[in-house]
Amino acid sequence: MNAGRLLVRGGAGVAGTLLLAAAMWLYDVKPEAEAGNMAPIRSTGKVGETVANRVFALRVDRVVVARSLAPSLSFGNRPPVRTDGVFLVVRAQGRSEREPAPLRSVKLETSGGLTFNQATRPDAASVTNPELQPLIWSRSVFLFEVPRDRLAGARLVAGTGGLLPQLSAAAEIDLGITGPRAAELVRTAAERYDPRTDRS
Repeated sequence: MNAGRLLVRGGAGVAGTLLLAAAMWLYDVKPEAEAGNMAPIRSTGKVGETVANRVFALRVDRVVVARSLAPSLSFGNRPPVRTDGVFLVVRAQGRSEREPAPLRSVKLETSGGLTFNQATRPDAASVTNPELQPLIWSRSVFLFEVPRDRLAGARLVAGTGGLLPQLSAAAEIDLGITGPRAAELVRTAAERYDPRTDRS
């Protein structure tokens, strides 16, 4: 009798432990699953290619790496704007398909799993990116401030964002920065780069 009760209690303990482990696993997995469901579907491509979806098209023309940026005000012999890392400048062109479309979400993703937002440096020369217009290509300049060792494998991810991310459109563009290419870009990085004129 005691052996039977012990067996039942032992079985209940094992079952309870298994249920608790399953619940903990689901608790850990659920946010990732929901995040995946909420993420927009990305159209992919590389530098020089037009990456299009149902809302907009985007093409990265070139990538520039700078050690410093020209100051926002050119008079007064102001010093350049510097960083501990480098400035990655992505020069692109875009257009919308049917109606004006702002790119509310522009990020840089690296092979190490890090994500960088656009750099905001009020004291540096900058360009205001226009809202994408139907069938009219407009130039855009995206600026990121990143560590020197995070250039390799970088991808530009631009999207329309909005309240329902899963219904928004996004473009993922491989910037073609391999390890050797990253080293070359850092070695030849421009000083006092001016995004407004594309002259260093």
